[in-house]
Amino acid sequence: MSYSITPILTGVRNPDQGIMTYQQGYGKRIWLPIWAFLLQGKDHTIMVDTGLDENELITPPGFKEETGMEPVTLREGLQQEGLVPDDVDIVINTHLHDDHCGNNGLFNKAVFYVHEAEVKFCKNPHPIDHRYDDYFIEGLEFTYVTDGQQIVSGVKVLHSPGHTMGGLSVIVKTGEGNVVITGFCCNRKNFPENGPAVCPGVHLDAVAAWESIQRIRQLGMTILPMHDLLLKKISG
Repeated sequence: MSYSITPILTGVRNPDQGIMTYQQGYGKRIWLPIWAFLLQGKDHTIMVDTGLDENELITPPGFKEETGMEPVTLREGLQQEGLVPDDVDIVINTHLHDDHCGNNGLFNKAVFYVHEAEVKFCKNPHPIDHRYDDYFIEGLEFTYVTDGQQIVSGVKVLHSPGHTMGGLSVIVKTGEGNVVITGFCCNRKNFPENGPAVCPGVHLDAVAAWESIQRIRQLGMTILPMHDLLLKKISG
């Protein structure tokens, strides 16, 4: 079983590159896209993350003019693919920061997968991480997963802690080979051509975050960094 992967742009922010790359890139402003990933296969329609709450969608001045891109609500993004939220049967939350689970409530017919540590932290977050809001998971029933677990044929998760406690990276079999969607916030600058990958700039545990990103790099697969501006559709 193979899947296509369609990144849907649900929002954009304009922070400092240093929040992506630890101890590098400070003082350089970047466009930070907020993607939700639509996986389409023969038997399943899957969302990896649900993006920014559609009620918070604001396009920063200059973004469209500079990039030619424009964010849409997740509903609109699905509609462009001929789908509605009820067509999605599985949602995998890589982690529960607000920009990765903001539209969870749209998917009434989906089974939700997440790491148990992520739910526990979301319900009782440390003040150092303000990106959690349990509003986005209220009333949801989660199926907890472990490192290396297969969700369905062609889709597997890896526990990738550090950026968050229960981050999950997702390995997807596609028509272009195996692809890994990182479970931590990064862009292409985290993966230089030479040397080790660069630790995510935002993390709860820098050592764990560094080790997780090295593990992902060493898989030898195509990497989709969660906040890279230049992501494109991958065929099934």
